[in-house]
Amino acid sequence: MKRILLTFAVMLSVLAAASAQNVVIGEKLPETRFRKWLMDLQPDAADYTCMVFYHSESSLCRRCLDRVKTLVSKYGTKLNVIIVTKEDYDTAGVTLTEHLGDRVAVAFDDGGRTFRYFGVRFIPFCVICDRKRRAVWCGNGITLTENITDRIITGQ
Repeated sequence: MKRILLTFAVMLSVLAAASAQNVVIGEKLPETRFRKWLMDLQPDAADYTCMVFYHSESSLCRRCLDRVKTLVSKYGTKLNVIIVTKEDYDTAGVTLTEHLGDRVAVAFDDGGRTFRYFGVRFIPFCVICDRKRRAVWCGNGITLTENITDRIITGQ
């Protein structure tokens, strides 16, 4: 009986780990279709795009956004940011307007579809992809450092 329970527990943990995220480094990202952009502004083209899955009530998301904006200012035209939220335009739009810029845009997810496609299980979840939409980094946005970003941008 113990073996059966242990086997069942292992199977459940494997299934949970397998469905933890839909982002695989080096592979193309799932398609994104956003219903609305804050103030109809989309970011300028860049070599790399950082998607930050965000919720306005999360202090970790706010800290992550500050960190990512610092990286954008350092790398100029090489990096842009898309803040993805499934909150309503009226709720998140007010707090996120201050972050808009040539390299930073806010996309409103249609019913959480993009969150599901990417398998987002925690926030702030970040994905960095190249021009061909291949994932080069993903993880908790709080752990994204200047050192990691340097290695991504310079290819080292």
